[in-house]
Amino acid sequence: MCEFDKITVTMDVLCEIAMDDGRMLAERQRAVDALTLFRESLQTLEYIFRKTDLDIIKQRAGLYIQRMKSGAHISMSAV
Repeated sequence: MCEFDKITVTMDVLCEIAMDDGRMLAERQRAVDALTLFRESLQTLEYIFRKTDLDIIKQRAGLYIQRMKSGAHISMSAV
C-alpha cells in the first residue's frame, strides 16, 4: 500500500470515529484533533462540519478549518 493510500485510509477512519454517535465525546473530539496532523484533511474536516449533529464537534472542526484556510500552523495542543 502506498503512502497516499495509508493517509487516505487513516483520514477515513478518523472521520468515521468523529461522526459515530455511539462513541464518547472525547473520542470524537480526539479524532477531529488527529485529522489536523494531515495537510490533506481540509475536505474531511469540512465534511464533518457540514454533517455532524453535535455542536461541539462542529465548532471544533470549524475552528480548524478557519485556521487552516488562514495559513496558521495547527497543533493538536492548541485547543
